[in-house]
Amino acid sequence: MNTNPPNSRRLRPRSNPSPVLSDELFPEILSWLPVKSLMQMKSVSHTWNTLISDPKFVKMHLHRSKRNPYFWYRGEPHADFNYNFLHFPVSRVLQNNWITVPKDPYYYLKDKDCVEIVGSCNGLVCLLGFSYDETLDYKNIWLRFWNPATRKISDKLGYNYKSSVMFCKFVFVYDNSTDIYKVLELSLSGDSDPHTKTTVRVFSLANNVWRTIPSFPVVPLEVWKRKGYDGVHLNCTVNWLANKSEWWNDTSGEFVILSFDIGREKYTQLLPPQGYDNGGAAPSICVLKDSLCLYHDFKKTDLVIWKMTEFGNENSWTQFHKVSYHNIHTNYEYAGSRLLILKPLHLSENGETMVLADIVQNRAILYNLRTNKAKKTTFNKKIRWFPMKDYVESLVSTS
Repeated sequence: MNTNPPNSRRLRPRSNPSPVLSDELFPEILSWLPVKSLMQMKSVSHTWNTLISDPKFVKMHLHRSKRNPYFWYRGEPHADFNYNFLHFPVSRVLQNNWITVPKDPYYYLKDKDCVEIVGSCNGLVCLLGFSYDETLDYKNIWLRFWNPATRKISDKLGYNYKSSVMFCKFVFVYDNSTDIYKVLELSLSGDSDPHTKTTVRVFSLANNVWRTIPSFPVVPLEVWKRKGYDGVHLNCTVNWLANKSEWWNDTSGEFVILSFDIGREKYTQLLPPQGYDNGGAAPSICVLKDSLCLYHDFKKTDLVIWKMTEFGNENSWTQFHKVSYHNIHTNYEYAGSRLLILKPLHLSENGETMVLADIVQNRAILYNLRTNKAKKTTFNKKIRWFPMKDYVESLVSTS
């Protein structure tokens, strides 16, 4: 029986209006997406292409991407010194997951007419190429700037003739005060004179010109092609370990950290921690969670890591941690008395887990700083851990 009154209308629930994203919120959401997805979205419409290409959005996305860092290293040559650029997320290491390194031929350098990777800044990778002239005495050198994530690469730039690259090192840097990328060329005026100062030239992508600046008073160990002593970037500076001894190979000499201000193009020298005992082996430096660190062997039993709590203040060195070789089951003697066998690569966001590279066994170690124990890992044995460096995927343009 129908009990509704005549001509009555049934009440219907009101439908809520569809939510609309504001113009300010839309870029905020997109900035969390990976580069590959954003590159695909650029073809959706002219509006999306304009937004994703906007320099302000590129910087916003870069800031987000830095929360998901990568490792990169130069892979072994495929054929005829055809090296490749290999990278994978740090998160896979911290999660102790199996790491598959892609074998995409796109990442080989020879097709880009280059033979070496200078370095990486904000997702840009600086490549080095060269060819001999007719006399075979000089090399014609050039640079290219490549974004592997966007698959964009610049023309050849910075043409330069060099008689020798034996004692010459190129360093890729970024000046955040002017938003300009630069390449430093560090070389010795004499081929092998240990007393020679470091000649420095700067190539700026702002004008594509090389210019000479005042020489360094000491020679960074990296210039002597010593592995494990690359410059490290922090607070718009690049920092190297150098030996103040008259003979560069003297591991018992006095070491100093040469800190180069990328914006002002001036250097300062920082002393290592007072009273540290390097045990006759050269220390090295790294950056862990935005702090400059110095690490060294201690009596062939431990790796000691010092942290500069206030960058630039020599009195702010504090001992951060001591890693026992016994706890990670490695042996210092295998590496020789003058080599560091462990290299800190990364410190987790919560500061509890440190990723170490073991040069003796070519492996990555997940070391818990709270328990002083290492996890058992089963990473890909073909990965080269010791030369690992930081990388981040970005939308930064190559031009």
